[in-house]
Amino acid sequence: MSETILQIGELAKKAGVSIRTVRYYEELGLLLPSEVTSGGMRLYREADVTRLRFIRRLRVLRLSLDEIRVALGLEQPSRGRQERVARTMDILLMEQSRAEEQIAALAELKEEVDQALTNVRKCTKCTVEECPETCPRLVYLI
Repeated sequence: MSETILQIGELAKKAGVSIRTVRYYEELGLLLPSEVTSGGMRLYREADVTRLRFIRRLRVLRLSLDEIRVALGLEQPSRGRQERVARTMDILLMEQSRAEEQIAALAELKEEVDQALTNVRKCTKCTVEECPETCPRLVYLI
């Protein structure tokens, strides 16, 4: 079974970035095409999609480009292997924590929306023509 070959636009789409971002990371040496055709067309594999997504996650965590180069093994850090492993663990733990924070924020948002829906549904049964300023559900109305 052959591996899927992607062109630059397909790679960008799968990774959720622009073609310009792919080219920028190539210019920096963070990402290289798996192959280049005789006509100069860049070709990529699924591993390149994974690498590009990883680079983007590291950028979201505000790692510098130099730190990303080290994380990708492109530059030898001044530290030993154990320190690199520890740094990688720190990065991944930060990403895990960020994901957990986002999940908690979304759960809170869902709870607020559920509460608003409950209150607005009560308004559908209300027979008052104009909401009085003392109505507790007035804050939910647009």
